[in-house]
Amino acid sequence: MKPPRILARAATPRRLIWIIPLFILIVAVVSHGLRERAIAADVLRADPEAILGDPTLREAALAAGHPVYQQHCASCHGATGKGDRTLGVPDLTDDDHLYREGTVAQIEDIARYGIRAGNKHGWNLAVMPAYASKNPDAAEPLPPQTPAQIEVLTQFIHSFTAGVKDHATQQRGRDAYNKAGCWDCHGRDLGGDGAIGAPSLTDDIWLYGGTPADIRRSISRGRAGMSPAFARKLTPAQLRNVAVYVASLAPTQPDRK
Repeated sequence: MKPPRILARAATPRRLIWIIPLFILIVAVVSHGLRERAIAADVLRADPEAILGDPTLREAALAAGHPVYQQHCASCHGATGKGDRTLGVPDLTDDDHLYREGTVAQIEDIARYGIRAGNKHGWNLAVMPAYASKNPDAAEPLPPQTPAQIEVLTQFIHSFTAGVKDHATQQRGRDAYNKAGCWDCHGRDLGGDGAIGAPSLTDDIWLYGGTPADIRRSISRGRAGMSPAFARKLTPAQLRNVAVYVASLAPTQPDRK
């Protein structure tokens, strides 16, 4: 009976050789997981606009936000965020923002509530009227435009980015612009309104393209792009992380002029 006891005693140290490292590994994994959870919670509690400036929070938010973007946003905005003019999907990598200034908090709200997505908290205004139709806008009694009037508007709007300086064209176009009611959304100076999502018409950044054919199509048939509301699909942490990720695609604050 003694030999078995001796063998049992001899086996104990050998067993400890792998038990101790396994225990250390388990402790390390658990500790790492707890630290990641703590950082994730810090991202959610932090000032949204301070996250990209904090190396630890930035790394955590971008790592968590990238897969959310790829799963829920890339199918429209593209893997690199360049958008698609043929569909009216905005480029997320430039410094032009259709809705306000493009802060993390504002992007988070867009992701949560959507644009014309049926959510009462989302952006549901600034639908581009279809001026070639009998009733251009269901919400406003806007006057329909003839093909000739639409052409005047087209040339007027195109003139800003084409560098056309013809005074007569500008004057006819501005009169047509005012009579059609375009100023109500785009402003008297054509500078747009970020509070409702009306784009500027004087720069060379276009949601649906800026050729005369593109502009004519927008005026004639109207535009009403939609961005989904993810309030019921994504957790608050996912919404925060993907907003930080999207904000990171645009130029950094010091680069903005």
